[in-house]
Amino acid sequence: MSRTPRHRTAVVGTGHRAQTFTRALAERPDHLVAALCDPSPTRMAFHNRLLAEAGEPVATQWEPDRFADMLAKEEIDKVVVTTVDAEHDRYIVPALKAGCRVITEKPMTVDADRCARILDTVRETGNSLTVAFNYRFNPVHEKVHALLTEGAIGEILSVHFEWLLDVRHGADYFRRWHREKRHSGGLMVHKSGHHFDLVNWWLADEPRDVFGYGRLGFYGRAAGERHGLRRDYDRAHGADRPPTIPSPWTWRPTTPCAPSTSTPSGTTGTSATATSSTGPSPSRTTWPSWCGTPRARR
Repeated sequence: MSRTPRHRTAVVGTGHRAQTFTRALAERPDHLVAALCDPSPTRMAFHNRLLAEAGEPVATQWEPDRFADMLAKEEIDKVVVTTVDAEHDRYIVPALKAGCRVITEKPMTVDADRCARILDTVRETGNSLTVAFNYRFNPVHEKVHALLTEGAIGEILSVHFEWLLDVRHGADYFRRWHREKRHSGGLMVHKSGHHFDLVNWWLADEPRDVFGYGRLGFYGRAAGERHGLRRDYDRAHGADRPPTIPSPWTWRPTTPCAPSTSTPSGTTGTSATATSSTGPSPSRTTWPSWCGTPRARR
């Protein structure tokens, strides 16, 4: 009996979020995680342990600078991008040009220029790019989609959408790499992509013009001190020697997956163009809570 051909898949960025994809792909008989790409051999080794525990062969490990070589030598046909947001285009564009189907974590990228570069490549190559918006799989959101599709409330003339981000969840963004706008585009880009996608999906439409504005009014060191809410933290790192991090960060040795906390210093306000790309998440797996990783990875 002939075996079912398996899609040779690469996971790029082997931080905490990527575990969802590695585990899900390992359960699919028609997929093989053939390669891992990340600056950290330790992180890639951890993902190979996940594959081994699932009864899958270990994947080859590649440094980011050899991404193009990896695609060719490993004969990759699907790429999952779970790097820091600002690095997404670095892998999406060459993967599309190499003929791969690409699934990327949201947001697709962090600014308009990178968006244009990615979308131009999609049009030029005709290849598939999916942005993994997991909010679509919330049962409440699915029900709203079903009701609107059935015409339960008639023609939609306007939408007023508010999302209140609780401070526990919101503060978590400012304890890791997302707090730096150059990495995430700011909380407005990184978080609100979910909400633009929900409205696009519910209405089966896309906006013609989008703008956003905001400021750092609650989070950040200055606001914390002003409101008497500042709390000091010891930051944990998945490394066995202190990284070079400016004061007021502190460091102590820990295991590769210890809880990540920190003392955030002041950041600047956010003013950003909100962007969105549609596409269903490939897995309904519940995404686990954050575990400390070096900031080069999600």
